[in-house]
Amino acid sequence: MNIIKIAGVPGLRITVAKTFWQRLIGLLGKRRLAYDSALLLVPCNNIHTAFMCFAIDVVFIDLTGTVVAIYPRVRPFQMVVEPAAYGCLELCAGAAARYGLEVGQRLATPEMTRSVDALRQSGEEQCTVLRK
Repeated sequence: MNIIKIAGVPGLRITVAKTFWQRLIGLLGKRRLAYDSALLLVPCNNIHTAFMCFAIDVVFIDLTGTVVAIYPRVRPFQMVVEPAAYGCLELCAGAAARYGLEVGQRLATPEMTRSVDALRQSGEEQCTVLRK
């Protein structure tokens, strides 16, 4: 997994989980998530917190990197689904508010930009879902 930074969210180190196994394991087994760390799951439009030990903020992002939904303080053993999402940013509880994240805010990441380019090249750009 590589670490990236997102424009508009200074000081947040984001680990990207792109493979099936990376997404499957996610934050399982961790005792906590540092206040300045996050996990970006791509592609991902649903998550569960089964067997986790702590609450997290869940920020769903569409293919353009726009925030489509924010679920604050998702407790262990819950499930969250957002059909319009392409990726999911998992942060420590309270971090979404602390960083001022809002629905409609654009958080482009290199991984999402490459995915949009791949869709354009394949002629499937209409698959991009935007929500205000």
